Amino acid sequence: MFGKRKIEKPKNPLGLVLYEYDNIINKELKDVLKSINKNKKLNPSRTGRIFDSVSYRLNSFKDGITKDKLKTDYRSDKARDLIIDMLNTINNSFEKIKSENFDLQSPVLNNIYSNFEYAFNLREAIRKKLKDVECDYS
Repeated sequence: MFGKRKIEKPKNPLGLVLYEYDNIINKELKDVLKSINKNKKLNPSRTGRIFDSVSYRLNSFKDGITKDKLKTDYRSDKARDLIIDMLNTINNSFEKIKSENFDLQSPVLNNIYSNFEYAFNLREAIRKKLKDVECDYS
């Protein structure tokens, strides 16, 4: 009676990708992103496993919504392009962090959190696009 309300998975493929993306960001990457924001030292083995797992899942999402596999209208194509850009930004940030051996003090990684902020801003733009196409999750 007073239990947690269950959110159903969206039926729209683009909405489903965003639903899964939100779950990854809010559950698996939450602590890592806080550490990156505060410039704390990252545990290379633990963070590497998380990054590998999340990268694999994000790439599978990206492969599932390619133009060859998912035919949509023009407005949904714009949302799909933004989603792919967002996923690529996150994956590229992971690769940069890995290439610097998880050392956030490295000069190469000075603006790494701004890449994540860019991806989060893209998420808001995608939300608006999906509301325009009346998606069941935005």
